[in-house]
Amino acid sequence: MALDVFHQVLVRLHELAGGNPRQMVSIVDVLKQEKLFGSAEMILGKLQAEGWVADASKRDHVYVTTWGIDEVRRVSAPAPAPAAVAAAPAVAPPVAAKPAEAKNAGALREAASKARELATTLEELATGAGGTGAQRKTKAKKALSAVSAAVEEAFE
Repeated sequence: MALDVFHQVLVRLHELAGGNPRQMVSIVDVLKQEKLFGSAEMILGKLQAEGWVADASKRDHVYVTTWGIDEVRRVSAPAPAPAAVAAAPAVAPPVAAKPAEAKNAGALREAASKARELATTLEELATGAGGTGAQRKTKAKKALSAVSAAVEEAFE
């Protein structure tokens, strides 16, 4: 599978970090090696927006986050071989077989929605919007509490 530019850079950062999310890597060096330095801001912005990298304390360095590591594993996973699928015996599924949906699927979807709202709130607060530090903290805690309550409700 051909990787897009963002995944190409992410895989290279992951390799240089040795798969360690605590190892900072120079994004500038990677972009120069990949001959993509002219697009540095756009590429770094996309990687950060996806949550795949995080800024390090050292200038022009980043950490590959655990989400970034998961993404590298996802795009690097080998595709299943067509021969293995053909070799498997064909068994007809039962006529009434439908993928069973969990009883609490709707409540879990609601919890996922609350989690996305929390992520959006945190992104907004990261820009400094939302008042004083105490007000921003209260807003973040309220959104986190809503997610927690939704998860609890889903499993009651």
